[in-house]
Amino acid sequence: MIVLLTVFLWFIALVCLSLPAWLLYNSWNKGRLLNERLENCDDGLLTDSSVTVTQVVSAPMGTTVTENATLVAVPNHSNQIV
Repeated sequence: MIVLLTVFLWFIALVCLSLPAWLLYNSWNKGRLLNERLENCDDGLLTDSSVTVTQVVSAPMGTTVTENATLVAVPNHSNQIV
């Protein structure tokens, strides 16, 4: 009976130690994969649901930044002064 209890307690100890070890490995692996994707300029990072993208815009004071605005090229007519 004591052997069975000892085996059970060792099993519980291994489970309790493996969970934090797995969490540490998973966190390290995610960071490593993200760094690898950044180094390779992976375009999929912009649409990946597991990655939060924060846009930083360098613009003069007072500039209004519109999120997700569509850029439209306006034709330049030769008789107009721009």
